[in-house]
Amino acid sequence: MEKSFDIAALIHRSFREELTAGEVQQLQEWRKESVANEELYQELLDHSRALSKMEVYQRFDSVKAWSSIQGKLEEPKVVPLYSKVWRYAAAVLFPVLMAGAIFYYFQGNQDPLAGIDEAIVPGMEQAVLILSDGSQVDLTSEEASQPIKQGAVNISNHQSKLQYEEEITDIPEPVAAYNELQTPKGGIYQLQLADGTKITLNAASSIRFPVSFTDSTRTVYLAGEAFFDVTHTGKPFIVHSEMQAVRVLGTQFNVMAYADELIVETTLVEGKVQVETADNKQLLKPGEQAVLDQNTLTVQAVNTDNYTSWMDGKFQFKNSSMEEVMRHLARWYDFSYEFENEKVKSLHFTGRIDNQQQISAILKMLEVTTAVTFEFNDEQIIIQ
Repeated sequence: MEKSFDIAALIHRSFREELTAGEVQQLQEWRKESVANEELYQELLDHSRALSKMEVYQRFDSVKAWSSIQGKLEEPKVVPLYSKVWRYAAAVLFPVLMAGAIFYYFQGNQDPLAGIDEAIVPGMEQAVLILSDGSQVDLTSEEASQPIKQGAVNISNHQSKLQYEEEITDIPEPVAAYNELQTPKGGIYQLQLADGTKITLNAASSIRFPVSFTDSTRTVYLAGEAFFDVTHTGKPFIVHSEMQAVRVLGTQFNVMAYADELIVETTLVEGKVQVETADNKQLLKPGEQAVLDQNTLTVQAVNTDNYTSWMDGKFQFKNSSMEEVMRHLARWYDFSYEFENEKVKSLHFTGRIDNQQQISAILKMLEVTTAVTFEFNDEQIIIQ
């Protein structure tokens, strides 16, 4: 183990360009000893870049982070990794990750997360469009590049954006036709409705909408999460989701209504919306969020960036339970998981993570900042 820490310290200081000439030679000799050593060095270099894109606010666990670095820990405080990457967070977090990785190497490469980055990859722009006749179009296929015409509406798919454009005609639509856009786990997609409203659909979500808006109201049906930028036309725009409806005229807001979440969140960025349930109505102002917990609807002031950062490729967690963290990660990286230790479900984490990072880097960061360990076994992540 002592050798692990010696090598870890050299690698860490090499990334900070602090090595003496003798130490540079020592590290180069170690890298040349075997192909495995060089591969390990390159892997740690990749993790270094990944961690530099993570913002970690959690207090580091001195027991978890090895007794040899206990003296380096400060009193609990908020430490954004993006502003103090190498001065504090990386000075403690990254050497621990390196020591752990090198320890596994010296023990026979028994890394419990071996092979996980090849099996579990970040999500991307992908979705399926279900037309009114029930036919389905994979929007990542060559077929999807061909325009589709439904009544007086032209549908085009270009650069991961599905767009509906209505032709001006005097012939009324006899019956409102509905389409549905579905994203799988690990998918995200943009949609522009016939009225100009823009929608970004998050992973494992679906939205059902009319091909053209012929009624006195514009009504869509959401399951999962989406961000709406509603065009003002004079007609009310209504988003129906589980147990609630959101009524707007023209505004920007986010609705999170996953079936496996305990609450429904409606976060207003701009404009004005009214959240309606069977028993209550709440009018939101910008910077407010309505939370529906079972049958109770409450309103609170929030930082809206925390609830819309997923559109910018970020996971934002604020005192989130490990159970909630894993649900969010599983939707984007599309993996199954199991808690072997039920107690760790209640552990909490706060931080912001780039959603294009390797899953191993994220899990190892969670291991160091919380009292939890991960294994990858039979295509499943085991949490202990």
